[in-house]
Amino acid sequence: MALRMIAVMACLAAAPVLAQSTIDIPNAQARVIATRAAQAGDFALAIEIAQQLLAQDPDDRTALIVMAAAAPQVGDFDAGQRAGARAWRVSQTDIQKYEAARLTALAAANAERFTLSTIWLRRALTVAPNDTEFERTITDARAISRRNRWATSLGFSIVPSDNVNGGAADATLTAPGNPDGVLSDDALALAGVRASLNFQTRYRLHTNDNSRTMIGLQYSGARVRLQDDAPLPDAAFATDTTIISLSHERALPKGAISFSAAAGASNYAQSSAGNQEVDFQKYDIARLAATYRYPVGSRSEIGVSLQSERLTYLSAAIGVVDRNTVNASFARRLENGDSWRAAISYTDSDSASVNYLSETVTLQGNYNWRDPIGPVTLGVGAGVTWADYPAYRLLLPVTGGRQDTTLFYTINMQFADLSYAGFTPGVSVNHSFSDSNVSRFTRDTLAVGFTLTSQF
Repeated sequence: MALRMIAVMACLAAAPVLAQSTIDIPNAQARVIATRAAQAGDFALAIEIAQQLLAQDPDDRTALIVMAAAAPQVGDFDAGQRAGARAWRVSQTDIQKYEAARLTALAAANAERFTLSTIWLRRALTVAPNDTEFERTITDARAISRRNRWATSLGFSIVPSDNVNGGAADATLTAPGNPDGVLSDDALALAGVRASLNFQTRYRLHTNDNSRTMIGLQYSGARVRLQDDAPLPDAAFATDTTIISLSHERALPKGAISFSAAAGASNYAQSSAGNQEVDFQKYDIARLAATYRYPVGSRSEIGVSLQSERLTYLSAAIGVVDRNTVNASFARRLENGDSWRAAISYTDSDSASVNYLSETVTLQGNYNWRDPIGPVTLGVGAGVTWADYPAYRLLLPVTGGRQDTTLFYTINMQFADLSYAGFTPGVSVNHSFSDSNVSRFTRDTLAVGFTLTSQF
């Protein structure tokens, strides 16, 4: 089969077209000429030859690759994307698919379709021929994400736990000033599996060298699967929360400051032991927050944040809960790339419902290793929380109020060698020990879960 084309001699020499003539040549030679024209920057000629090849065979992979590379150079981004996507479909090897995916991603990026570009870079990661190309594509994907007005993240975890409901460790109920009692089965620790989904997307409304403003939508949901002999239905622990937010960040002569406002609603279920009927409740969320980050040297940062939150429960027994939180932190990156962070936070909760009136203080710290330890990238954290409910009551007011002390630690492991399409699997371990003068809140909770996080 032969292809009628123009300016063959000029293209073979990889030089600009100086004269034109019309001849018949084999398709194999035409593919070479088109490729050389694209490499030499003669995109118009490369496109013309590719179009004639594709008119004879729409699945001509070389012509598709030439079109994917050349069309965006003359502003035809749609043609470049279509050709690259088709080249992916007809490619036979991983190297061929890698080439097609990157060209399609480039065409989409040039058209400022950054989300689509990111999707194609994820595809490229699944067929990257070596570590160098893999890291190159990760770097490109992160650069595209920074340019994208849309920033979207998705997190998923499956966590087996010996205490999915935050239940007590012992069936005997004791509290100062109250007679001893026996807890119902649903108030005791119940074993099961909790699955959580977190989705967040933000759109950059405005940006310049010193500031940016974003609007966001966040959804988080959880479902629980209890052991077969559980006294409650699985649906009793279902939760769904949706929040819309508006935020503004601004660089200052020293450091940066951010403000945010958010509103949303959370739906949750209620049930009692032996009852398979589930009562769904909700509360509305209104939140204001401000954060200031102050750099200390080149590798450290101090952070201070304030947050005011109002939770309005549908249940009249709870009503309105106002929470005000102040947090201070210090973070440092070491010379070897490891990092650590320490923080202290204080929360004051005010409510007409005495059992929601409280003060809490939390101290915590974490350490993250930059380099893998064997196949694992490791991060650990630990802390303690003190909570005081001064007017807490059961049948009678608790003498001196309720006081809880909770010790906790976390271990997060990620397995970079098992990453797929830019998503890295991991395992998280969360263990907490709570001691309270109200025995219902003395508990030991261990949860080990599977996580999936994005590298960009």
